[in-house]
Amino acid sequence: MRVSRMGLALLLGFAASSCYTYTPVESPAVGSSIRVHVPVTNALRDANQAPETAAVEGEVVSVGDTLALATERRQEYGAYREVIQYDTLRVGMDRPTLIEVRAFSSQKSILLGTVIAAGVTFAALAAFNAGNDGSSGQDTGPGPGPTPAVVASPSIISAILGLFGN
Repeated sequence: MRVSRMGLALLLGFAASSCYTYTPVESPAVGSSIRVHVPVTNALRDANQAPETAAVEGEVVSVGDTLALATERRQEYGAYREVIQYDTLRVGMDRPTLIEVRAFSSQKSILLGTVIAAGVTFAALAAFNAGNDGSSGQDTGPGPGPTPAVVASPSIISAILGLFGN
């Protein structure tokens, strides 16, 4: 049980990181999805300490002296009410500490698909072998029943191959 919890935690962590990579750039192209790290100034901050940063994600609307981002923020209130707020944020180009462009990562996608397939296979094998533990406990039922078997018919195999495009 501990192994399955750890595997689930790893899968959720990997899925949360999504299938994207972020690459630092000097000036992003209009229309690209980016993440900007902006320093947060505070009057109570120690002058000798590096400023904290806030990460803002959005789509680039314009680039010039200021960087304009179209952002979306979701807030949920209760079980059935969700509020979506669209904002356009402007950040001076001298203010950001880091600008990163989001790009699709095929390697992360393949790895995520492999991890999900391995998890499903492991769960299916665990469910298949759950009744065959070999213990000699007291049996109160009518009998052990038939031995489980894997069914591999040509129609099932052709349906699975059809999903993969073969």
